[in-house]
Formats: sequence, C-alpha cells, structure tokens
Amino acid sequence: MRDINDVLYFRADISPFLVHMTRSREAGDALPAHDALETILQQRQLVCGPTLVSDARFGMYTRDLEPDQKQRFFSAICFTETPLSEVHCLLEIAYRGVGLAPYGLVFLKEPLATLGVSPVLYLNNENADKDSILRALCSLIDEHPCEAAQILPLVSVFGQKIQPPGAPTRPAGRVDFRWEREWRYPYVNGPLQFTETQVFIGLCPHEEISDFETLFPPVGFIDPRRSMKWYATKLIEARQRLDIKFSVV
Repeated sequence: MRDINDVLYFRADISPFLVHMTRSREAGDALPAHDALETILQQRQLVCGPTLVSDARFGMYTRDLEPDQKQRFFSAICFTETPLSEVHCLLEIAYRGVGLAPYGLVFLKEPLATLGVSPVLYLNNENADKDSILRALCSLIDEHPCEAAQILPLVSVFGQKIQPPGAPTRPAGRVDFRWEREWRYPYVNGPLQFTETQVFIGLCPHEEISDFETLFPPVGFIDPRRSMKWYATKLIEARQRLDIKFSVV
C-alpha cells in the first residue's frame, strides 16, 4: 500500500491548480480581456465583477434587494479546476454566455483554499425537486446574512432549471456546468490579493508572452491554445521555482 500523497502526485485528473481566466468584451465588462489581465497584474489582486453567478438567486424575489445586496449574496470570483492541458477546451464552446479569452493566471490550489476559495456546491435538480431548497437557502439572508453571504455565492444547479417564486411555469431546458469544475471566492470576502509565489504560470496569446512576463516576473506565460509540449521548459522551470511535486499537465 502507498501513502495517499504518493498516489495523488501522479493523478493526471486531479489538478493542483485553479485557473482564473478573463473575459472578452461583453455588455457590462469594464475592460477587454487583455486589459483586464494587465490590471490584475499591476494591482496584484482579483476583484469580483458585476455578474450574478449563483443559481441561488432564482430562489427569491431579487427585485427586493439593492444592487450591492445582490452582489453580496450572488456574486463571486470564479476559477476552474480543469487540468492545465485541457484549459483550451473552455475557449472552444459555441454560444456560451460567458466569453472567456486566452488570458489568465494559473494559481496553486492550496494557497487559494486557505484564502477562502471553495468548490461550487452543485445541487442535483434532475427531478425538479430543489425549488424549496433554494428558497430555504435564500431565507438565510434575513435570518443569518453573514452566513448567507458565504454560502449562497457557491450554489450551482444542474438538471432542470429552478422555477422562481411567482413564475407560472418552470423555464424550459436544462443546465449543467459540472464539467467546469468550478471554484468560487465570495464577493463579501473583498478583493483576492496574491503574490507571484501563489501563481504557477500565466496565460496569454503566444505573441504577447514577452510583454506579460515583463509585467509579472519571475512568472512565465504560455498560450493555453497550444500543446503544452511547446512550453515544456517553462513548465519545468515553474515547477522547480515553486517546488511542486504533483504532475502539472
């Protein structure tokens, strides 16, 4: 028998990283993806955007909340646990509501978990039986607002859509984002500040690598759309810099 760490170090399906990617310009986005990453590197922090990401918002009348309350209970900074070699798949999905671009940062998972980043809480609504559970969770806003601000942003539903209070029928179609392997950092925690010791590698188009590496030494950058073999030397150097024992791709 082997020690659990000896097993996990070589599990290619278990990533030691959490990836945060910036978005292409959309309505409500303050900056295009390139500029957003530049700002992140200059400020050394991630800031929660205006998008309400939690499905818990469908469990109540959100019109009764002020804009800052909606963010407090339903917004978060988002990451994916997708293995580094598969990040390109996130950029290849047609008709996606969130237009991710090939810019971002690959963080070490454990330091971010210590800071309060958590896996998403996925609720199985295949049988359309979770409406009352979301309403109960939203009741925490009145009874335990501090706890609600930590729990509600983490909620995601898969299966049938939630029927919001007052809606005559359940919205058509299904939702399922489990494949994103998402983690979130609740809005209430404020900006997530980081240092280069918490970042394994940066992500950007190949032709912009030198520009971004100048902004954030000694962290290297790679293009997530290319085979990781292009960047074997950089990945080895990053692994050595941070003394990582896990398989990185």
